[in-house]
Amino acid sequence: MIPQTQGRIFWVAAGDTYTVEGRSYVSSDGNDGLSPERALRTIDYAVGLTTASVGDVIVLLQGAHSVSATVAVDVAGITITGIPGSAPIHGSRMNAGGVREKTTITSTETAGLIFTVTVADVEIAYIHFTPITAGAGVSASNAADRLYVHDCTFNLGATTQTATFGITFPLGTGTATHNDDTVISNCYFQAGANVGPAIRAAGTCDGLTIQNNTFELIGAAAWDDAIETTQINLGTHIRDCDFYTPTSVTTVMTDCIDTTGGTTDGSCQVYRCYFPESSDAFEATATIDITAAENYLSTATGGALTGSV
Repeated sequence: MIPQTQGRIFWVAAGDTYTVEGRSYVSSDGNDGLSPERALRTIDYAVGLTTASVGDVIVLLQGAHSVSATVAVDVAGITITGIPGSAPIHGSRMNAGGVREKTTITSTETAGLIFTVTVADVEIAYIHFTPITAGAGVSASNAADRLYVHDCTFNLGATTQTATFGITFPLGTGTATHNDDTVISNCYFQAGANVGPAIRAAGTCDGLTIQNNTFELIGAAAWDDAIETTQINLGTHIRDCDFYTPTSVTTVMTDCIDTTGGTTDGSCQVYRCYFPESSDAFEATATIDITAAENYLSTATGGALTGSV
């Protein structure tokens, strides 16, 4: 269940004491972290023990992890993973572990970011993120090329705050360096109010792929944007994603995908996505900025839901 790797595996416990195979242990950053029985206490310390680009893995043991400051993910080529809820399901349109992964993480910092990724080739998987209000689960800089976030779950809360994000790309305006080839796959984003976008690219991203994700609005208020890109992002692919509002057909996502600010024709391509009743599928500076094929928009007719492509 842990990724096959040629590197070392460091284990991090959620609390000062923890249980493995029915036996109780004490976690400590004085441990070497190389066995579940000798787990480290903090994620930040574990990152500092890894070596760049040799396949090192950090495993967050099951439980509620909490950080008091952002974890600087600044070692290239590492993997940070929770305990998988199940094996990946080929072709699924959501994460393999349900709406909430077993390994959870939040921040106690005011308006804090949980993970800040500033290096290339980082993988993040099987973690449930609960960002605090005006915070974010994962923040990726322009140097975080080929970031791979998959099979994670995000609860964006029930407090109206449009500065609360799931995954954000905050940097890049006015620079020549772009975030390249990030993939966000098989994740589940849940919003209980008008929070910020689940995925927000305020910085410039080239080759951003958003696939097989679920975006769910369970609150009574409209959600402004589920996905938002505000710069000239080239080669954005959004495919096989589900957007839905199970609470009521009167609760809407104002814009499921908003690319206002991206003014390059055809720079965003959207394939095989499902959009809910009364929600706008797209918002763009110009219609031609988004190319779409085989998408399904629900509509209500005579008390029954029908659909159109």
